[in-house]
Formats: sequence, structure tokens, C-alpha cells
Amino acid sequence: MDAALRNEIQNELGAIGAAAPVLLSQARVEKLYEIFTMSCVLRALRSIGATMQARDSDDRLTANLVFRLAPGLIYNPASAPGFVRVWYENKEYELQNGLRVKGSSRVLHELDVCIIDGPRARSCRQRQVDIDYSAVRFLAECKCYGDTLPLHLGREYLGLGSEFSLRVKTIVSNVESAEIHTLIRRHGGTTNFRLVPTGPGNVNMFIGWLAKELQHAL
Repeated sequence: MDAALRNEIQNELGAIGAAAPVLLSQARVEKLYEIFTMSCVLRALRSIGATMQARDSDDRLTANLVFRLAPGLIYNPASAPGFVRVWYENKEYELQNGLRVKGSSRVLHELDVCIIDGPRARSCRQRQVDIDYSAVRFLAECKCYGDTLPLHLGREYLGLGSEFSLRVKTIVSNVESAEIHTLIRRHGGTTNFRLVPTGPGNVNMFIGWLAKELQHAL
């Protein structure tokens, strides 16, 4: 699956005039899957007319997008190497990966993929403070596993979701779990399973769902 993930990531980054050589040469499959999910978000944003640019840690235009390979803080250049700037309906956002964000309990949580308010993000970098849940517009928890998805991951996702009360949030995985799906749906959540480059039907459904939701959330 590694090669298919790399191809999808490279294609989507190319659409915004960027590349990620460090990611594609060094990242483990779990991180590649996270960025593949991020590339699906890029497709959803493009389908609703958003404009996107790759930016570096100083918020400058770049053609070399460096992703986090481990969780990081928004104001630390060593752990906040780059992001995608998004403009939609005259508003500005950032698409980030592996970002540590304060939940409603004021505890830091890692968000695998998220969209946050652009002006708030810029202010946090300048003031060197953590961004919090109120700036988050979308989050995806990404789980790349073997043949099964352990039930405890569903419980953990419900805990994360309780910290971020927003319209658009989901857990995505390369495999399916009927138990986790039932658990999360019982609490009003959304799952997107079997999301892999070799399954274009599920990928297209995810992008279509996300595009409609983001039109309301952004």
C-alpha cells in the first residue's frame, strides 16, 4: 500500500504546486496514511472552490512542504514545519497535520488532520501560545492497521470528540470495524472505513461527504 499512498500524496500536492520529498522518502506507512487522508481533504476543498497554497514554518510560500513526522506545537518551528493555507468564501484557514491542540478541558491533544482558523493560527505563532478547540473547524483521526481495528480506538475517538464539539469530525481507517461503527454512530459520530487509494469508490464517497460538510462548517 505504501506505493499507492505515495502516488496519491504526490499527485495532490502537485495540484497546489508543492512536493514533500522528506515525507515520501522517510515516513512510515502510518504517517503516509495520515497525509493521504489530508490529500483527500485537499480534494474536497478544491471541489468546493477553495484556493490553497503550501506554506513553510514562517508562513511563506514554499514548493517544499515539510510535514510533521511526530506531534508538534503550532508555534515551535522545529515541530511546526509547514501547512496548507486555505482561502474559502473570503475567509482564511490552515490545513495541518499532527498538531497538538488544547481541548475544552485545556489538555493538549494531537489532531492527525485538522482545519483551523487562519488568523487565530497566525496569532498563536506570533504570541507562542497553544491554539485551542474553539479554532478547529474539522478534524480526522487516522488509523492505519492490519486486518482488524481494536475497539478501544473507537472509545478513544469518542473521548477526543467530546473535547472538540464541532460539526465536522470523523475517524478514518484502512480497515472496517462494525463494532466501532455502531459505537460511534450511537453517539452521533461519523466513520469512514476502508479509505484506501485502491478503493476509489470509498475515497470518492468520503470526499463528497466532506465537501458538503465543509461548505457549512467553513
